Amino acid sequence: MINFSRNNPLDFLFTYHPIWIFVAVLIAFTYAFILYRKDKLLEEVSKAIKWSLAIFRFVAVFVIAILLLGIILENFTERKEKPLLFVVNDNSASVLLSKDSTYYQNEYLEKLNQFSASLEEEFEVINYDFSAELSPGFSSDYEGRSTDISAVFNGIYDQYTNRNIGGIVLATDGIYNTGANPLYAIARKSFLPIFTIGLGDTSLVRDVRVDHVNHNEIAFLGNQFPVEVSISESLCNAENVTVSIYDGDKLVKQERVSFNSDEAQVKVQFIMTASRIGFRKYRAVVSAVENEYSTKNNSANFYVEVIDGRQKILIATQAPHPDIGAIRYVIDNNKNYEVDVMNIDKVDNLTPYDLVIVHNYNAKSEALNAYIKNGEGPLLLLLGAQSNMAALEKLKVGFTGTSSDLEEVGFAHNPNYKEIIVSAASIQVFSNAPPLQAPFGNYKFSDAVEILAYQRVGNITLDKPLIYFSQKQESRYGVIMGEGIWRWRLYDQMKNKSTANFSDFFGKIITYLAVKENKDPFKVHLKNEYTENETILIKAELYNKSFDLVNDPEVSFKFSNEEGDEFESFFVKTANAYQLDLGKLKQGVYKWSASTVFQDQRYSKSGTFLVREIKIEYLNSVANHRLLRNIAANSGGEFYFPNEIDQLESLINNRDDMVTVVYQEKEFDDLIDYKWLFFLIVVLFSVEWFVRKFNGAY
Repeated sequence: MINFSRNNPLDFLFTYHPIWIFVAVLIAFTYAFILYRKDKLLEEVSKAIKWSLAIFRFVAVFVIAILLLGIILENFTERKEKPLLFVVNDNSASVLLSKDSTYYQNEYLEKLNQFSASLEEEFEVINYDFSAELSPGFSSDYEGRSTDISAVFNGIYDQYTNRNIGGIVLATDGIYNTGANPLYAIARKSFLPIFTIGLGDTSLVRDVRVDHVNHNEIAFLGNQFPVEVSISESLCNAENVTVSIYDGDKLVKQERVSFNSDEAQVKVQFIMTASRIGFRKYRAVVSAVENEYSTKNNSANFYVEVIDGRQKILIATQAPHPDIGAIRYVIDNNKNYEVDVMNIDKVDNLTPYDLVIVHNYNAKSEALNAYIKNGEGPLLLLLGAQSNMAALEKLKVGFTGTSSDLEEVGFAHNPNYKEIIVSAASIQVFSNAPPLQAPFGNYKFSDAVEILAYQRVGNITLDKPLIYFSQKQESRYGVIMGEGIWRWRLYDQMKNKSTANFSDFFGKIITYLAVKENKDPFKVHLKNEYTENETILIKAELYNKSFDLVNDPEVSFKFSNEEGDEFESFFVKTANAYQLDLGKLKQGVYKWSASTVFQDQRYSKSGTFLVREIKIEYLNSVANHRLLRNIAANSGGEFYFPNEIDQLESLINNRDDMVTVVYQEKEFDDLIDYKWLFFLIVVLFSVEWFVRKFNGAY
């Protein structure tokens, strides 16, 4: 709450020297004196009326003269801002794992609300819930699927920058499983006191849990794949449990496990067989022990996508080269691709491949020559010192000309190329990365090529393409006029401590070339996988016969869960397409279908998507009050238990470093801006005129 008050006197600032005020007085007095001293029309009027009229005229003229002097009024405004006090409560599922779960849902929240309300006289109190992120107010559902304590501090610091933050009251069990260590987050404003309230129980409990399931994200139909289930326990020495794997409701694998200490972790290996295509839901279950504290963490669902096969990519090369390793790294890290590397002279059958990458082309493979010349499939050419440019020119891949020399060229992005969106970070990396070794000569390029990047020599951008794309028959092809892209990857690693920009850039090029073009007029865009705490946003596009976007007809979207429950929604029309927000869905495999009718023709699409389970909140039931004590100590706050909230209230009210801040602000107003002065002048002249007319003057 911010209050404004004006208690300080006004100061006057003069545009001209203050002596002009005396001049204004003299002018007004002289004018009024001469006018009324010997006015024959008012000879019979009493002296009192004459003096009154003279004063009216004097004041009116004086005010007009003062306004002409341009006097400015300077005043001071006081702005009072109460200190902000944030009361933040942990709304994650781990809070209810304690034996006091009923207390935290009822009595505790009432007490917290009373605590917040009692501080509103001295503070501007703002209440928040948090799990993965902040949300206004308090809730009693405790359904947060993950906990990020650092998000509390970062969210408050970012949103309330330059405000009078008095302190933060953080009520949590101290268990965080996402985000950074909160001790690093509080360092941004270490002078702000943080008062922590320790929820949950710090005692070890008798519990067996599934910590993690390691598995392949995809498997090929009919193949076997490994599954590793990590089991941990506390206070279960000498107990025997059974670890089982279920495919739906069907038991497929089972192992017996024995514990030999009060705290142990065991990994159980299984070999599974991929029997059906699509997303397969499996469940790892560990049997409960007697008097177990909680069984919510005794199972974990996991999903494996079973497919017929991945897209195959061939890298054909004359000899080993660092570029091959760099490009292969990108392909190997994409689960949708598998790659073969082969010498060019051994290439004889390209039918199995969805994309062919050729490094330093030569004409030793008839199959490869025909593949390039006839546009039999997608192609990416990396040209360098050993490339046979004369032979390649005859295959018509967008350029004419030959050379036997090289030059060093840099990367200059073409902002007009829109088929592949290159991130600003990637552009910065490649623009400053070491140059490529490009063929040098009198080359001419086809007008049909689409240029992603130009060659740059020093600070001069040439009109020659460095990376370009075109199409032959029904197949896309791309050409990189230079070798040495491995240096780009190393430069990315050196500058950013990762190769994410390199992988993203070349991953997009590979996907652009390898993807089979979809000319269907009705398209639905959604991901294959989501998580339980992720909002599912779906987009759709509809094209007319001229392949222009339209959104006249309604588009319906139906989806069903594993239990067979069906739901139907309708897309919302955007500027020229469609969008649908399904919100957050529970974990499972969903089947979907979208349909519309346009120009008397029905269009439909269908598929499946997966919502992955997030169960990390159930993996740790032991509260971390040590972290909360460290947060309080490092920020000048205090640690309390829920039953000590009254003591915390007293402490906060008595702190002398959480006070209302008074700001004094200057304001400048021109005297001529005050409208009441205008009305004063009008009233004075009007009254004077009326009295004169009434007494026979003019």
